[in-house]
Amino acid sequence: MVAEPLLALREVGHSFGGLAVLRSVTFDVPTGEIVGLIGPNGSGKTTLFNIVSGYIRPMMGTVSYRGTPLVRESIQQRGRAGLVRTFQTPQVFEQMTVLENVMVGCTKLTRTTMLQDLLRTPAARGQMREIRARAEAACERFQLGALRDLPAASLTAGQRRILEIARAVVGEPHLLLLDEPSSGLNVNEIESLRDWIVRLNEEGMTILLVSHDMGLMTVAPTVHTLYFGEIIASGDMAAIQRDARVREVYLGV
Repeated sequence: MVAEPLLALREVGHSFGGLAVLRSVTFDVPTGEIVGLIGPNGSGKTTLFNIVSGYIRPMMGTVSYRGTPLVRESIQQRGRAGLVRTFQTPQVFEQMTVLENVMVGCTKLTRTTMLQDLLRTPAARGQMREIRARAEAACERFQLGALRDLPAASLTAGQRRILEIARAVVGEPHLLLLDEPSSGLNVNEIESLRDWIVRLNEEGMTILLVSHDMGLMTVAPTVHTLYFGEIIASGDMAAIQRDARVREVYLGV
């Protein structure tokens, strides 16, 4: 019996102003795997990520997570269910410290009510200590410990990327959506990012990865190529790079 995928897209379509951006996109993200998505600028990758993460609703088709169709679930509800994304340009709270940024990623783990938090009840204070300890451990794990009291605005592009991933991972997501995580990084930072993606996956995290970096994309056993809103090829990177249509429309050869 084939296991049910963690994420399943079926015939997903979307348009803006009458212009079709996605057309009948269908693929699975199996539990525990890394799945890649490549495609040139304008191919619809960001729109697809926005649909999966709840920023927009598809005009056609279905997106199912853990066997249940996602229809009206908010971004926050999807996050609490374990579906978390990063962005092509790292989204950090610049005036907050590195530690405070990571603590934000723990919000879905909170158990106290807003009133308890406002009144600083013993339960609320205990929960805050737990969140801080969890965030401190994440900072150490992602080699941000020495930077934890600095404002996020002072970080380099590579450090911001790692901070965003640390904030996403501290909430223990089941599915991590990485949108162009190597954008703006140097060679050493990309290699570090690659190591983190492999390590997180080995620890059981399922990952959907969008990237233009062919070297980084080799971490994914299965890669789908999106072109003008359609999946035109699927397979490992070696097969993708041999595909005649992919070479023509994406690699330019």
